[in-house]
Amino acid sequence: MKFQKRVALAAAGTALIAGGFSAPAQAATPQAVQVAGSSVQIRGTIKCAPESKDYTVGSKVAPVRSGPHDQASQIDVVYPGNRVHGYYHCINGQSKIFVCIGVCKVGESGISGRWVFRGHLS
Repeated sequence: MKFQKRVALAAAGTALIAGGFSAPAQAATPQAVQVAGSSVQIRGTIKCAPESKDYTVGSKVAPVRSGPHDQASQIDVVYPGNRVHGYYHCINGQSKIFVCIGVCKVGESGISGRWVFRGHLS
């Protein structure tokens, strides 16, 4: 592995941890994999892929989080019946799917955006 890539990968792991996401030490090395013509990002135990899909918020107020994890800080809410558009979806280490509904960044420098748990969407 080239030195520049190792530095970028270490920086991504640091950004994830600094952003409130705690990942196991061995999971700090992300990899990029090509799947069926679309880029799937693998970040340790988090797997993310781009999507373009409309959802409707279910029967409960859904918290919007700063990352694809239950422990990420809550930054907003979306109300039942509202429509949202998903740009990325990520499956975290707890096998929970989160959908990015805005300001989405998934790349070597980290994961950020406005994330909603998929179970709150239909």
